[in-house]
Amino acid sequence: MKDIRLNHKLEGCLGEWINYLKNNKKYSENTMSAYFTDVVYFLLFISEAYQEEVNLDILSEITIQDMRSWLAYRRNENKKASSSARAIASVRSFFGYIKVHNGIDNANVFVIKIRNKEKNLPKSLPLESVFEAIAKIPSFSKREWVGLRDKAILFLLYGCGLRISEALTIEQKDILTDDRQILIKGKGGNERLVPLLDIVQDAVFTYIQSCPYTTLVGPIFKGNNGKKLNPNVFRSNLRKLKYAIGLPEYMSPHAFRHSFATHLLNQSGQIKLIQEMLGHKNLSTTQKYTKVDIGTIASNYYLYHPKTQKK
Repeated sequence: MKDIRLNHKLEGCLGEWINYLKNNKKYSENTMSAYFTDVVYFLLFISEAYQEEVNLDILSEITIQDMRSWLAYRRNENKKASSSARAIASVRSFFGYIKVHNGIDNANVFVIKIRNKEKNLPKSLPLESVFEAIAKIPSFSKREWVGLRDKAILFLLYGCGLRISEALTIEQKDILTDDRQILIKGKGGNERLVPLLDIVQDAVFTYIQSCPYTTLVGPIFKGNNGKKLNPNVFRSNLRKLKYAIGLPEYMSPHAFRHSFATHLLNQSGQIKLIQEMLGHKNLSTTQKYTKVDIGTIASNYYLYHPKTQKK
């Protein structure tokens, strides 16, 4: 990243804003990192456009044309529309904060819009690909305990529908073996209980027994240095597996969560059940999964609705 010239007071505002996102909005580390990066690159663009140090006064003077130029610059950098939409949300969040706390009210930041494109529907993995990945991922690590760790994580993503960030924050005290449940800390500090299949629980405890580092305190999933596992390390291991055995190109940690939802929906048709297990606040978020296999849902509807059954 090029050097960015920021006024000392503005630097302080950035830090205070991030603390606000963490302590008041309860954003995850990944979300805060993405928001911070978006805003810093936006300020870098403004710094180069104005050819001077950026301060709060300059932010109050940003025009609609400045915002359009920024979006045009992102397009020239081959940034996806979805990425720019998130960047706009990040910048608006920061400007909303300095409006309340610093009196900087710039409506131009909130007027600019980006053309909405139809969001890509989540892709679920074929069942055989899920099983193959879980079975073979242990063999792609030189250390046995690392292979068992990655296998346990895949079981949690597919067996419980977890986000990778949720899986990597699990502590031993969260695993309620007597109730066959696991306590998940989700987005926004929300917690939910998820049923724990025996096969998933066995995979997790097999890993714990093999791990050379203590798992009694803090997150159970450790990296080679004994600290909390970095999600990018797991993603890298998954990519190696994908390319080595020819699994679907779109396979990712989140694809296992999508597959959990899609496969369970196919079998049960209970979208409210899926909503609770995924930890979605709004049903509309879960409804995107219904578009993946609407044919299956329609078949169940025609098969089981009382008005269609033969007397």
